[in-house]
Amino acid sequence: MNHLGTKTIETERLTLRRFAVEDAEKMYENWAGDPEVTRFLLWPTHADAGVTRALLETWVAAYEQEDKYEWCISLKETKEPIGSIGAFGRNEKAKSVEIGYCIGRAYWHKGYTSEAVAAVMKFLLEEVGFSRIEARHDPKNPRSGGVMKKCGLRYEGTRIQADWNNSGICDEALYGYVKGVTDAAPAGTERPNSGISDEMIEYVGILAKLELDAAEREQAKKDMSEMLDYIDRLNELDTDGVEPASHIFPVTNVFREDVVTNGDGSAESLLNAPEKKDGGFKVPKTIG
Repeated sequence: MNHLGTKTIETERLTLRRFAVEDAEKMYENWAGDPEVTRFLLWPTHADAGVTRALLETWVAAYEQEDKYEWCISLKETKEPIGSIGAFGRNEKAKSVEIGYCIGRAYWHKGYTSEAVAAVMKFLLEEVGFSRIEARHDPKNPRSGGVMKKCGLRYEGTRIQADWNNSGICDEALYGYVKGVTDAAPAGTERPNSGISDEMIEYVGILAKLELDAAEREQAKKDMSEMLDYIDRLNELDTDGVEPASHIFPVTNVFREDVVTNGDGSAESLLNAPEKKDGGFKVPKTIG
């Protein structure tokens, strides 16, 4: 392993850097003191900025170790600290490491988290030398899993009531990316068909009563992958407060009220009936 410590990483919109003790107020204000942000996390909501400052003092001291990986996610444009991302739980022999992240509520649904995760994955895989990246989330927090999928990690299974977070005992959805093995790839590189197999395409063809040649199967895999990627993008949209079946344009119901009126022309319509009974059409029996 080529441990490099918490090295500064630049992305299009973000700077991932080491924390400073002076970040305590913003960290507390933007995410560490917000119970909505920490709802599914393993560490408790900070009671005040003093708790945050004490934590950052330990992190800053630990930066002397080359295998300490804890980044402050800050906006390039404003320098505002908006979240954190770290790597821990290393297994040097297996060359594996787990990543965890959180971001302030005001910065949700803007793609910042996946941008940070993709950059850290690239750094850990290409520069440090890890070959496996792991992550996990509470299934009740599916947006976190959406970030993992977007960054190329593949769902590997769920352990039932295997963990605990601030919401209590919880299930644990596990995701992993293995360099050179996992079909998906970190964001920023092409993801070949999101793990859609030939067997899956063949089964879909059977259901649709289609016979696909090799070229058509590859095209179908590509099309399905694009659809799944688009669904992932839709899942990132903030729909809180949006009414079901709402529309971006004013919509007027063009159907008239169902009102019974006299003189509806039924007598005139019955003139064309092949057979009539009690003022209505007589319909032949369909059974018996």
